[in-house]
Amino acid sequence: MSRINTSLGRYSLSAKNAGDHIKGSMAINDEGGTQLTLQEFHEHDLDDVVNNVIFPITGGNRVITSALRDEMVKAGFKQQH
Repeated sequence: MSRINTSLGRYSLSAKNAGDHIKGSMAINDEGGTQLTLQEFHEHDLDDVVNNVIFPITGGNRVITSALRDEMVKAGFKQQH
């Protein structure tokens, strides 16, 4: 079972592989680390998390989106075919 709990800049991502889907949350924090907003998600695969959650929350920031995707891959999340 893959699991991640990571932060990058203002963004925090927590997710786990729950069988045939990925369940988790992504938060935006202020400079002091206080949570400003939190979005929970329940997506089918890695690309859905990236395209439907991470990319929109980061305001389309491709560098942060790519870095968080890379961290998810390192944690064992894989794209289903």
